[in-house]
Amino acid sequence: MDEVADSAGRLEAWADGVLAHIDAQEELDRTLLAALGRSPSLREETLSRMAEAVRAATVGLGPAGCATAAGVSERLLLNWQAQDPSFAAAMAAAGTLARAHASCTGDRPPPLTPTALRVLLKAVRTGTAHTPAAALVGLSVRTLYRLRRQRPELEALILAARRARPRKADRRARAPYEHRYRLVRVDDAPKG
Repeated sequence: MDEVADSAGRLEAWADGVLAHIDAQEELDRTLLAALGRSPSLREETLSRMAEAVRAATVGLGPAGCATAAGVSERLLLNWQAQDPSFAAAMAAAGTLARAHASCTGDRPPPLTPTALRVLLKAVRTGTAHTPAAALVGLSVRTLYRLRRQRPELEALILAARRARPRKADRRARAPYEHRYRLVRVDDAPKG
């Protein structure tokens, strides 16, 4: 029995480490900017989030999944597309690329990619229920549960994401905007 508990403990520690690594990657750009003596500007922040949305679209995620990957609301993502034709074209091209590669391969595509798994974990971590979290990455909840039973590592990652959720008391104590916004420097309007 000690062997089983030890194995479960190692898997739990591994999953917690993976989530910590994901958090560290998200913090990397801010750290690099600080090393350059700069703070992120609104323009840089928006472009970075747009790039994450395009990346998610490239692996076949829909608008809701792309918005989650970018850390913005789906409404904001759609507004960006409506206001920025180059971003809208990039999103369309990324979706076309994903569909072309999905149809080119004779094999069935894997149900989850690393990017899709990152989106799923982000959704679970923020408190999204399993059914909508699975839908974000194009899975049925039934498929998600099957994958969790088949892959102990996936199960451990989802449980780690659930453990990493802020406690309900902590969520109530904060103002809602503290969960979603960061302070950035607003760029001066281009002179011309």
